[in-house]
Amino acid sequence: MSRSASVKILRLAFVVFGLVAFVSCSAWFINRYFGIEAHALAMRLWPTPTADQVEIQQLQKIAGWFSLYCDHIRHHEDADRAINCAQGALRTGQRFYLAFDYVGLDSHGTTGLAANAEGRVYEVDTDELGRGIFELVATTSPRTKVTVTHCEQPPIEQVSFSNDRFLTCLDAAKNK
Repeated sequence: MSRSASVKILRLAFVVFGLVAFVSCSAWFINRYFGIEAHALAMRLWPTPTADQVEIQQLQKIAGWFSLYCDHIRHHEDADRAINCAQGALRTGQRFYLAFDYVGLDSHGTTGLAANAEGRVYEVDTDELGRGIFELVATTSPRTKVTVTHCEQPPIEQVSFSNDRFLTCLDAAKNK
């Protein structure tokens, strides 16, 4: 091994050791003087994605690039424009995606539809347990569950118990 190669390895080891020492001292300093532990700091800098973010990411993945975004309808919002957009895209065979929020007793989430380039339609349901009407009693921390279902039949319009309109391809008996 030549002298220049061993000098490079020594420099690299010194830089790595310096970075480890800096991160360790920074974590100690932040914990000591600000009362924030390292894992809590990481959660603040890089928070876990919300149910809405997970849902939209799944829908975009299914629909693909340059697909039609019909909208994300919040709880109790008017869904006419989004439903018409999705039904028009279904008639013309265009790729699209849209999402509808819902609030249950012990959870809240988002149900969405996406059509891919082959014309297959999928329903994506993202349920976040512990964030519903009774969120304070449900769980200590939210738990997100994502379900992707291939639609065997064309989507139909339904109304939930709270008078929210949405599109679904699942049987009414299986819906919330």
